Amino acid sequence: MPPPPPPLPPQSSPTGGSTSTPSKSKEKFLSLILKAIIMMLLISFFFLILPLASFLLLLPLLLRHRRHRHRRHHLHPSSGFSSKQLKKLPQFRFSHETESVGSDSDSCVICLDGFRQGQWCRSLVGCGHLFHRKCLDGWLIKVAACPICRTRVRFENEDNCNSGPCCSRRAEFQGLFDL
Repeated sequence: MPPPPPPLPPQSSPTGGSTSTPSKSKEKFLSLILKAIIMMLLISFFFLILPLASFLLLLPLLLRHRRHRHRRHHLHPSSGFSSKQLKKLPQFRFSHETESVGSDSDSCVICLDGFRQGQWCRSLVGCGHLFHRKCLDGWLIKVAACPICRTRVRFENEDNCNSGPCCSRRAEFQGLFDL
């Protein structure tokens, strides 16, 4: 078997010293510094990009919700009456005589409180149900129907027929029966 090759002599640097041990320690030190810098950049990138990415992912949901809310408020602002229209509804002060003429209930179904002598009340024209004026006004601002039977609330001066061509034809037809 041939003898092993002789070891290489250490290389000398221009300054005259051996470079094998100092260069390895410098490489390890630079490698450690480079790893630390890369880790800091990745962490910084993560914490800067994460909020931006989450905002971009949630943006369509926020816009859709906003559009839906906008559409709901502006296309159908309210199906109830205005305060000006509420003033046209009949009102009266409750007395024991009106109790017998009024509804079957002795209390307001909105607030569940009984009717007392002298309280302002409203009786709906279409169905005849009786309520406290303040309770019914609060309801009718939101919904233009009776809270009990859900019939459309009418005013005293409204008849069963809406004004229009069908009413005039109906009146003409009714006139034929009178002959």
